[in-house]
Amino acid sequence: MKLLASWLAALFLSAPSGASWAQASTAAPAMAAASAVEQFIARYSKTYTELGLGGEMALSYIQNIQHIVQSSDVPRQQALFDELSHQLQALDPAAGSSCQRLQLRQIAYELALQQQKLALLRSYLALGERAVLSDQGLAKTSLGKDWYAFLRQAWLTMDSSPEALMAMGRSELERALGRYRALQARMGYAGRDQAFVDYLAGPAFSYPPDQTPQADYEARQAIVYQHMHKLFVPTAIAPPQIRRSDLGSALPVDGYYEPDESTFYFNRAQATYGRRNIDWLLLHESTPGHHYQSRYALEQRGCPTGLPHGFYSAYAEGWGAYVEEFGRELGLYQQDSDALGAVEWDLVRSIRVVLDVGINYFDWSEAQAHEFWQSQLPMLPALAEREITRVRNWPVQAITYKQGAVMLRQLREAARLREGPAFDIRVFHDKVLKHGPLPLALLAEMVEGAAQTAGSKPAPSLAQ
Repeated sequence: MKLLASWLAALFLSAPSGASWAQASTAAPAMAAASAVEQFIARYSKTYTELGLGGEMALSYIQNIQHIVQSSDVPRQQALFDELSHQLQALDPAAGSSCQRLQLRQIAYELALQQQKLALLRSYLALGERAVLSDQGLAKTSLGKDWYAFLRQAWLTMDSSPEALMAMGRSELERALGRYRALQARMGYAGRDQAFVDYLAGPAFSYPPDQTPQADYEARQAIVYQHMHKLFVPTAIAPPQIRRSDLGSALPVDGYYEPDESTFYFNRAQATYGRRNIDWLLLHESTPGHHYQSRYALEQRGCPTGLPHGFYSAYAEGWGAYVEEFGRELGLYQQDSDALGAVEWDLVRSIRVVLDVGINYFDWSEAQAHEFWQSQLPMLPALAEREITRVRNWPVQAITYKQGAVMLRQLREAARLREGPAFDIRVFHDKVLKHGPLPLALLAEMVEGAAQTAGSKPAPSLAQ
């Protein structure tokens, strides 16, 4: 009552001369409802932080499950999430701003995910000593399919069945193989697979040991910025710094972005540094990839404050993979070999989806996984062991690149059909980026302009 009295006092003291008591009385409930929304968001954020939630998930399923089992006070968390869920349902979301309505939808997603986690955890703990957390894969772990369902929701931030993911992976693999074969033919090696592999392994496609790609990265970044106006609305986002990483083989990737430093690092993880990876890696990690995406959310943000949610990998990695397809529009991929480098990694990301579902849901053996790789990507045999091990140890994480990129492509084409000649890809990209990282289910709603309410429940940075 004291809080309500203070709202009323503030309202009346600030009312313009001649304002009636009836007008003030009508405005007071609206102010109270708006304040309730604001207080709920603050209360949720405090609770989420105090419980140690948020932040990036561990890549390893073993580490994820161990952390959940060891850190979850089930009764306490269940009581808190139940209370927050009831409070959320009691709110009038229309009383909040558009940003607050979006945040309520985000909170609804996170609460649903936490409820799913606790239900699974209770079932797992009920097994007692019979519970098995196998280092031979999620499929060998107790309630493995249930854990896989939770990880799919947590990593992909949208509903997607194993069967749908498998179909998407196979479709994307076929699409990428078509692009690969077309480039192979243009480079004069149609039907000559082994000769093509030998040609690409030659010294012309690698930097000498005493040379770095620094100058090439800087030149290409300048080219990209000259063409950004074709795909994006004007911004004041400056390019990142480009520096050489000292991590070397300790981090088995060719490059990464450090947002706190606003720096793109290239990394010589192997004895040689491949030239075919320069263009797509710059697009993914720098501009318009992770650097541009993270800065856009800060400088062009549709909402002034965010939530203490986790890192939505499907949004960030999906965006990074999505923009790789715009190399030619941004002045890159001037050589067929540069475009081929991007297609090769598209092949890898596509086959990961099939392998991930096959190994972690359908319990494919090591032999089955290698057989499938050989049947699809015989031109990339050196990557098979690493990638099969990766998807077995890091279930679903590798799918985020493809799931996010495919959704963005589908949303773009749907908008193009819906808007016809009025479609502007710059406006589309602004809608995707301006609110910062979102669960994919909410991103689709934002881009398509669906109503943002708390009432309906949503479906609960390495470049390689």
